[in-house]
Amino acid sequence: MLAFMRKVPFIARLGGLASGAVLLVSAWVFYFDDRRPSHSSMVGILTIELPEGRGRGTAVLVDACGILTTFHAVFGPWYVTAIRKPSHEFVATFTLTEATQLDGASQSTSATPVVWGNYLGPDRQFRRAGEDWVYLVLEDCLGLNYGYFNIRPLEPEELEGSEELSAIGYSSGSQMMDPRCAIEIDPSVQAGAWQHDCVLLLGDSGGPLFVRDTKSLVALGSSAVARPGEPICGADTSGATAIRRDGTVACANLAVPLSREIIARVRDAEIACGVQRVLLQLGYDAGPLGSVDEPKARAAIEQFQRSVGLDVTGEATDSLWMILLLQLYMG
Repeated sequence: MLAFMRKVPFIARLGGLASGAVLLVSAWVFYFDDRRPSHSSMVGILTIELPEGRGRGTAVLVDACGILTTFHAVFGPWYVTAIRKPSHEFVATFTLTEATQLDGASQSTSATPVVWGNYLGPDRQFRRAGEDWVYLVLEDCLGLNYGYFNIRPLEPEELEGSEELSAIGYSSGSQMMDPRCAIEIDPSVQAGAWQHDCVLLLGDSGGPLFVRDTKSLVALGSSAVARPGEPICGADTSGATAIRRDGTVACANLAVPLSREIIARVRDAEIACGVQRVLLQLGYDAGPLGSVDEPKARAAIEQFQRSVGLDVTGEATDSLWMILLLQLYMG
């Protein structure tokens, strides 16, 4: 969520909105705040400088050289994307606050968008909540030293009647974790998105929702859905209000589930960036890191394939990546 956007209060009443409208805002919280300090070196802060202001969110390592976060944390709200189409030029900075160097500074590197969801509607204002994601490649492969989450889809039957998720974010200024929260999968709510009761606030967008006590990343914290005319959402006397189950969708945050389709696109992007990175190290003109869908990247692949007698396809594959790595390290 961009820093110049209005912060939403802890408990909000949506009055005066047009009838039938649905408002998406990054990360409201509707129940008891039970977060505690967290120190994961696999989760960090993502910042980006735009003419309209500074964007800031949470991002998570998902392979040696790549991170996941939300589309809106990188590319901004609709009035930014209406001016500039999302592209590889939206270069951000990823900082691991829990991983420090000898001088005490946090580990930080640039992050370039590679592939992203179809979050924008036809007029760039209507959002597809389940497509609020982007994979970025890092200039420095921080995951080699600090590890990364394993992304996988979550089957609905895995969490029936239980609270087995945790969430991490930076809304408080430091890394915090909600140790126990739940989801509800309702296909009628913002196509492709999940409702959940994890405590997420401004700055937590893009943070991981993962299976508790594991490194299994299953979703990204995204936003909240609220409808005009709904009553104020607050905690019950136990302080443990989770997802309301009376038919309303006003009192739950939204998350982007990592579907098999999204995971496949992320893995293809990881391979393409790996191929491109090694080609650049070998001296080929493969274009800017992350721009794997541009002509220079394909031309460099074809040039290498010709030079070693491979079929010239121009395609980035896992086997080609392994051949390139052997070429790099064995000469």
